[in-house]
Amino acid sequence: MIPQFRDLPRRAVSRLRLWRAERNIKSAAGNGELEIAFAPSSLNLMMADTCNSQCVMCGKDYRACGTNQYLTLDNIESIYNHLDMGYLVDVIYGGGGEPYLNPDLGRIARFTRKKYPFVQHTVISNAIDLREDTTDALLESGAHFLISVNAATAAAYKDVSGVDGFDHVIGNLRRLFRRRGKRASTIHLSMILMRRNIEDLPAFIDMAADLGADSVKAMYSRIYPQTHRDKQGRQQTIVDDDSLFFHQAESDRIVRIAQTRAKHRRMRFDQVPLFGDKHQVRKRDCTEPWRSLFINFNGDVYPCPASEILFRPKIDAGQYQSGNVLRQHYKEFWNNRFWQELRRTNAGKDRLEVVPECLCCGGAICWGGPCNEKHHILDWSEAEKSDLRL
Repeated sequence: MIPQFRDLPRRAVSRLRLWRAERNIKSAAGNGELEIAFAPSSLNLMMADTCNSQCVMCGKDYRACGTNQYLTLDNIESIYNHLDMGYLVDVIYGGGGEPYLNPDLGRIARFTRKKYPFVQHTVISNAIDLREDTTDALLESGAHFLISVNAATAAAYKDVSGVDGFDHVIGNLRRLFRRRGKRASTIHLSMILMRRNIEDLPAFIDMAADLGADSVKAMYSRIYPQTHRDKQGRQQTIVDDDSLFFHQAESDRIVRIAQTRAKHRRMRFDQVPLFGDKHQVRKRDCTEPWRSLFINFNGDVYPCPASEILFRPKIDAGQYQSGNVLRQHYKEFWNNRFWQELRRTNAGKDRLEVVPECLCCGGAICWGGPCNEKHHILDWSEAEKSDLRL
């Protein structure tokens, strides 16, 4: 533990570590620092290369090309040994697949909490397979939950997830909330919004309030390029018109109803920006290259959410040297040319747009606002044809 934090309560130490990390990240990103002395502060572990649903908006078909591989407890110990755990703030058990399909998930949570008690950790799950032993291990370890449900009715749930299991999932959630009891773990429900489920949003607020959720988190669906839309066994794939970019007035109307409902139900609602709000565009302010490691089940490192899809061909081919944290200490790659050019592309000062993947980022809606079609309908052609080597 950092000496000056030794005598403080665990929660206070966690907050101080977060404050220190955010201060360093904001300063370095704003000043355009390419080589940094501080370590990654956020870790997203891609827990399993398999899934038990076929969500229409997902960019990977796990039924067709999932490997069923996963990060083991031994892998996690190796990864932690290759990091500066005194600087790490949070760990997310996530990835594109379903973390509960990783048989070591509960043991990993217990190990993390026991050895690194000041690190906050969160599991992202679809709640289809909430095994009680794993859930108890997560709750006992103080892990938080982000549950992706995406609907408030059985019909919309089946349409989005490809699974006829809405009642089963709600039953699992009721048991999760009961098992949480008075523990400190928070449980948030999320909804990715598109034409086929937007009408469920106000009822989703009510459902979350009735269950006892701590918040509802909503976001617009980004429509992946055509080559990433097909799902084995699913006759209907997502199409451009599923994007709410093409249904702006209706989307804003329903989001406003949900705002009112959330206020009435005293439910925290992390909502999407309204299409009608024209005062939301700002300079790209992505800080992921100064903050995060997204770690694949084989140890390969990606820089940000969804980059395991967008960056993977070049990383697999050796065109981008992003690092492998199972084989390397983070210091061996954290300031190499790949990471420095990522930072140069997103720098607050002396920015040069070098990395083409950053220029077609699905997260652009966070700073560019929702009123640009390319923020919703993703076009990766410029990145895919680039022969840049880093």
